[in-house]
Amino acid sequence: MTARAGFRFGALVKPRDVFFHDGKALRRIRVGSTIQFFGAFIVALTLFWSVFAAAQLVQAAAAPSYEDVARMEAQVAAMQADVDAIREVAQARYRLTAIEVKRLGLDPAHLQAQAGIGRGIGGPFEEAHGARNADPSFQALFTSWKQLEQLEASVIAIPSTRPVRGTELTSGFGVRSDPFRGRAAMHAGIDLAGPYGTPVLATADGVVGRTEYSGGYGNLVELDHGRGIQTRYGHLSRSLVRAGQKVKRGDVIALMGSTGRSTGSHLHYEVRIDGRAVNPVPFMQSSDYLQSVQRRAAATQVALGGPAAD
Repeated sequence: MTARAGFRFGALVKPRDVFFHDGKALRRIRVGSTIQFFGAFIVALTLFWSVFAAAQLVQAAAAPSYEDVARMEAQVAAMQADVDAIREVAQARYRLTAIEVKRLGLDPAHLQAQAGIGRGIGGPFEEAHGARNADPSFQALFTSWKQLEQLEASVIAIPSTRPVRGTELTSGFGVRSDPFRGRAAMHAGIDLAGPYGTPVLATADGVVGRTEYSGGYGNLVELDHGRGIQTRYGHLSRSLVRAGQKVKRGDVIALMGSTGRSTGSHLHYEVRIDGRAVNPVPFMQSSDYLQSVQRRAAATQVALGGPAAD
């Protein structure tokens, strides 16, 4: 086998005659086997060196230097610090919002659990590859920010302004002497006296649940703010909204009057949480922080509403 291979190689490099014309005469140069062998060897060596050098360049380009690694590590550390700082801000905002919500007698966890109901979100499922192996810091940031977003989205449903301007509180919330029977009775709201026809304002964004004449309330407007929160406006001279209509905080919804069980022009105002009447006064005295949260949430809100009251 070796002898046969040597014979074939020898046949390839056997002496050859090369003819060329130098411009005057035809000349012949004889190239021997040794010259051909060394020539082929030099060509092969050059080709091998070119391939080796190219591979080294590719490897050098693919592998970062020590300085590159140090720079990338510094960038990752800076990003980590930014993520931690943002998470701290989100957690601090959540704590402040939760304190204000609790001060009104509301449960932040209950509001947060209802935050996604009726918000009009959805879409086809497409898995984010690698999400299960996401950095724990980013997962913690997402969780903190999601909790904050849910709570702040719920805050917009909380009544936080006076339903009428320039009026006088004539009867508070709780047990009082009934103005008609003169004996102890539960007063489920507050009475705010003012001139006949005084504009009545929605105290939070919501949907009109009903607008009708309702017994002792007289002409009544009931707003559903979602998250189990309702407000009622009674003794009206006139309603300016219709059932199912969306309203914004501060919208004029009715005019003050003296219909139903009323001794004079005033507004009977109620706040109800999950159907239970609560004192409206703390809601009218909401802090600037809570109102700023409401303004921020209102700027990003997509949808609101809820089922009509029975």
